[in-house]
Amino acid sequence: MTGFAYSIEFEKNNPDHKLTVVFFLCLWFVLLLVLPELWWLSAVLCVIAFIDAQHRLVKLMPSAGVILVQEGECGLHLTGRALDIQGEVVFAQRYTNWLLVSVKTDQGIRRVGFIASAMDKASWSHFNRIALSFR
Repeated sequence: MTGFAYSIEFEKNNPDHKLTVVFFLCLWFVLLLVLPELWWLSAVLCVIAFIDAQHRLVKLMPSAGVILVQEGECGLHLTGRALDIQGEVVFAQRYTNWLLVSVKTDQGIRRVGFIASAMDKASWSHFNRIALSFR
């Protein structure tokens, strides 16, 4: 892929962990009501699930980098500290201020997530428009 049409920089692409914490606390409370004699097991399972969810979110969302978009051919090149993904956008889904993009690379399909606060407003809306047009 040569001749990229747009270059978008992003930084601080870290999700807010409050939603994850609230979800697993509610799950623990429900398990506590259902199985009160196994409160310790439900607490341990919720902590392990929370740690796994945090690990998966960190892998899904690169903290900083540059997005190079080739608009006509749906090409995308993501570069960052520990990130170098180049491929075609297969699918994109937007959830309020999150954008999940599936990129088809030589190694298979890789999902990458972005949040709105990671880039300026104009770049966010333009990147959304481009990524969602390839659905």
